[in-house]
Amino acid sequence: MDAEVGNRKKRSGPAEGEIVKRTLEHFLIILMFTTALPALAQRVLVFPFTQQDGFPSSRWIGTGLAVGLNEAMDRGKMGFVPFESLQKLYDQEGLVSTPDFSLPARVGLAHQLGVAYLVCGRYRVKKGEIIANLGVYDVSGDLKPMGEWQEKEKLDHLLLITEALARHLFDTFKIPWKEGERVPPAAFESYIRGRIVDDSMLKEVYFKRAVELAPDYYDALCHLALVLKSEGKVSRATSILNGLASKHFSKAYLALATLGDIKLKEGKLKEARALYLRSLKNGESPEGHLGMARLFIYEGKFDKASKELLVVQRFGTHLDEVDALQVELAKRKAPEKS
Repeated sequence: MDAEVGNRKKRSGPAEGEIVKRTLEHFLIILMFTTALPALAQRVLVFPFTQQDGFPSSRWIGTGLAVGLNEAMDRGKMGFVPFESLQKLYDQEGLVSTPDFSLPARVGLAHQLGVAYLVCGRYRVKKGEIIANLGVYDVSGDLKPMGEWQEKEKLDHLLLITEALARHLFDTFKIPWKEGERVPPAAFESYIRGRIVDDSMLKEVYFKRAVELAPDYYDALCHLALVLKSEGKVSRATSILNGLASKHFSKAYLALATLGDIKLKEGKLKEARALYLRSLKNGESPEGHLGMARLFIYEGKFDKASKELLVVQRFGTHLDEVDALQVELAKRKAPEKS
């Protein structure tokens, strides 16, 4: 059985979305019983929290809670699947940004991504407060609940409630609590909205607003640079990334890998290599290994490039980029055979 989720080569239109969701969910349940856990099995997968009731305008909070937990886990050096990687997988399969999977299907996805622990939650907004429930499961063998907790906080204090929930994760995994940098609640909310909105112009607006409110908000600066790069504003993106190169923050690996991509495109191979290696030292990520694969292809070191692409495949995400690089690799190797 193919270990990939669904058919990556066929993209579904809006009318097929529900069919694809059901097919993927059934496939993930099968994977739960058939797929061996790869080497990255000690990571944690956090799903966006499910909204129990309330207005659609508060749906972004579920994603905000998940992203906040990701960043707290990064401070504690926990291995986890970044929210961006989960989004990437949904995009590859033509799904909505937060599919409503059952618990067995979520466990199946955890197995597909090679993680041992699953974090799920639900929330509701009531009388100006967020009430959030957090559940942690061990999925390395049979499904084993590890604990469930509830926290509540004022609606405009999303950061405080994510920190309270994160403390339960730290206690569960017996990791000493590490306090994060405080930013204004409005800056955190703007950052989160930038992370979940699809339109790049809106992303830029939200991230700029977050930085205006908190000039040393490195995560917001990093994502602002990514948006600027995607819009072709490479010089502005490079300036931001250069400023972040010596900073330590949850997405430092992403900033370094992105700066490495820019240097590689400029033909500065030595600088690109150093940045990719620093990125991987900050944290194992598909972005860092993809960068090394691109570098090796550029240098004609095809065997090393193939090994890096195999590592990326173990993450279960960024498979479109892997496909594209494998095609390029085959083209570059073809003259050797003729």
